[in-house]
Amino acid sequence: MDNADDKRYRALKAALECRTELLAYARSLLGHYATADDVVQEAMLVVVKKYDQFQEGTSMLAWCRSIVRIEVMRAKQRRQRERTLADRLLDDAIDAAFDEFQTARRHDEVESWREALRCCLERVPERGQGVLRARFADELSYQQIGERIGMTIEAVRKALFRLKKQVRSCVETSLREVQ
Repeated sequence: MDNADDKRYRALKAALECRTELLAYARSLLGHYATADDVVQEAMLVVVKKYDQFQEGTSMLAWCRSIVRIEVMRAKQRRQRERTLADRLLDDAIDAAFDEFQTARRHDEVESWREALRCCLERVPERGQGVLRARFADELSYQQIGERIGMTIEAVRKALFRLKKQVRSCVETSLREVQ
């Protein structure tokens, strides 16, 4: 699988994982379930066509939601329904409420991640904590860490690799247990 296919696969998988939230968003804007389903389906087709425009590391839900919003507007235009000021204000209020909900959810996820990281770092032996602190808090080079702790550069590199892998695995396990 080449890079483009791999990126397409990751983008589509992430977009499909957002489908439930996108349907709820579209339904709240349209007030009509069947039209909302059609809009989300159209949005997924846009994702298929424009997956290369998605910037990895950003929010797939936000990107898809902006596509759904455009598709909602198109659906409303197709129905040639005159939108009143009240409709536009309601749409904006729904959009703001959705943003607030997502921000609160993201905050909870970040807090869970921080707590898991703190607990996992406490499990690292003292020497390992010293290596991690020297690299990430003090921002020392491998050579400076080696001189401070009495290790070769290669030993520092291997220790950091193992420690990061250990902490990452611990955090992922902790977060899975919380869910």
